[in-house]
Amino acid sequence: STSRRVSDARTMAARLLRLLPWLLLATLATTTAAEEAAPTEAEAEAETQANEATPEPEPLVINCKPAELQEPIDTWSVDCVAQWLDNMGHDDLQKPFMANGINGTLLREMTLEKLESDYGVADESARKKLVYVVKDIVKKDSYKGNTNNWAQFFMWALPFVAIYKWLTVRYERQISRMTKKYQKWQDARTPVEAPPPAAADATNEWISGVNADVGTGHKKEKRTKKAD
Repeated sequence: STSRRVSDARTMAARLLRLLPWLLLATLATTTAAEEAAPTEAEAEAETQANEATPEPEPLVINCKPAELQEPIDTWSVDCVAQWLDNMGHDDLQKPFMANGINGTLLREMTLEKLESDYGVADESARKKLVYVVKDIVKKDSYKGNTNNWAQFFMWALPFVAIYKWLTVRYERQISRMTKKYQKWQDARTPVEAPPPAAADATNEWISGVNADVGTGHKKEKRTKKAD
């Protein structure tokens, strides 16, 4: 048993001796990689100075109220176009558009080719989305896309007219009774004043009184002349 233990110990020692070079190589490689990855003090200091020297980009100042985007696209200012781009998720295009003075009038003339060549929008789906949204806004601003169009107005009003007509036919008697009751209530509330009584000669009392006075005056003058 003692010889067996000695044999096992020798076998284990031999295995450890075989693994020892590999362990040393792995440790050396890990240390070298860590040293290469870690920047030196000089490099770290230079990077810090470069970051301090590079100024941070100033945020864009956009002067556009949300209500202005509800106006026709031709009235949009450069700031409103920039705000619209931010709403569309293309804040990267704000500076180029503002630098070129793209307002609402120029925005409606934007094409897929201009977006790709002049502003570097390589994604075709993004370019189509911008152009189609602009066309939709222009269509809504035009007469055909306006909600005040007479055709659309009648299309909206036709169902209500049909419902009103059906109700008037269906409840015609009830409506007539209610109308008569309402008229009686109005008559009882504001009674009609009787006209002034007419004179015998079918004239107004005031006129007949004036005529009587005038006639009396003439008679007095005639009597005075006869007395003379």
